[in-house]
Amino acid sequence: MTDIKISTLAPGDLAGIDQWTETVKASWTEDLPLFPAPSKPNLMISLMLPAEAVRTEYITASVDGRIVGVSEAVFHLKDNTHLVEFELDVHPEFRRRGVATAILDHIERRAVADGRRTLMIYAPDQLREDYPKHVAGQALLEKHGYTKGLDEVRRTADLDLVPAAELDEQLAGAWERAEGYELVQWINHAPEELVDGIAYLDGRLLQDAPMGTLDMEPQKVDAERVRQNERRASSRGDLKVNTVVRHIESGTVAGWTDIMVQSGVEEHAWQGITIVDPDHRGHRIGTILKIENHRLVRAYRPHVKYVHTWNAEENDFMISINEAVGYRAQERWLAYQKKI
Repeated sequence: MTDIKISTLAPGDLAGIDQWTETVKASWTEDLPLFPAPSKPNLMISLMLPAEAVRTEYITASVDGRIVGVSEAVFHLKDNTHLVEFELDVHPEFRRRGVATAILDHIERRAVADGRRTLMIYAPDQLREDYPKHVAGQALLEKHGYTKGLDEVRRTADLDLVPAAELDEQLAGAWERAEGYELVQWINHAPEELVDGIAYLDGRLLQDAPMGTLDMEPQKVDAERVRQNERRASSRGDLKVNTVVRHIESGTVAGWTDIMVQSGVEEHAWQGITIVDPDHRGHRIGTILKIENHRLVRAYRPHVKYVHTWNAEENDFMISINEAVGYRAQERWLAYQKKI
């Protein structure tokens, strides 16, 4: 039986950071060939500048002194305090040797010790014909008592895919439906008059989005939490690109979207929230948010070519907007959870 040592990655462990990145890169190359390569600078920054709303444990599994399995386990501190969300990657050369099982067992023990009741992890699944199948990871989770709670699909927008003239036409048609609304955009720090509206919409996301049978509760977001997230993004050197559609007469934030461009990453960006207040739906606000925010990303980071997003497979409305502006499906992600 393989002798596996479980440990935690330290911020100053440069050799460990190199091995972590190498392990994740090898795992993704095997399982997720269309996924962006992991960012070593982003890992280093995350280790040095932890978030305030969660505690993240960077768990390693080593064989003969070499890191061959890793997991980023997130313990929520302000809401969903019953939950531990985590990722897990094992180097392809060391699979089927008990590495993943050792990490799963360790995370479960840590969760029990911390009074948590639910574990959650995403496992990839084949969607495209030219993509590898991923049955081994799903079988392992099911063997350890995990059950599927939600199907999501990752889509990638090539920002050059849809001609600008076609996007202009979509945007003009959307604004015809959005009379009485206006556009507000910013980088990193929201205008003071909008921060409460941003907090309200952020807190609605898990309430409004399809969540299947996942054991998750809406987040408790206020203006100070919004500011904390902004300060952390700025201190990390990340670029957070925001677009709001505001109802002019009432001043209400009717819809909001943001995209994160990580420090040290040139071509790829990550879609964050996109949400429209239920009281303001039916005005094509989602289309306006998507197109205008993509353009703002390009204005500040011309080298960004791809934006990645996940949507519940049943979320037909958001998927239709995404595909119209250039998002295309890559792979399915299955959310597994385990009650402990």
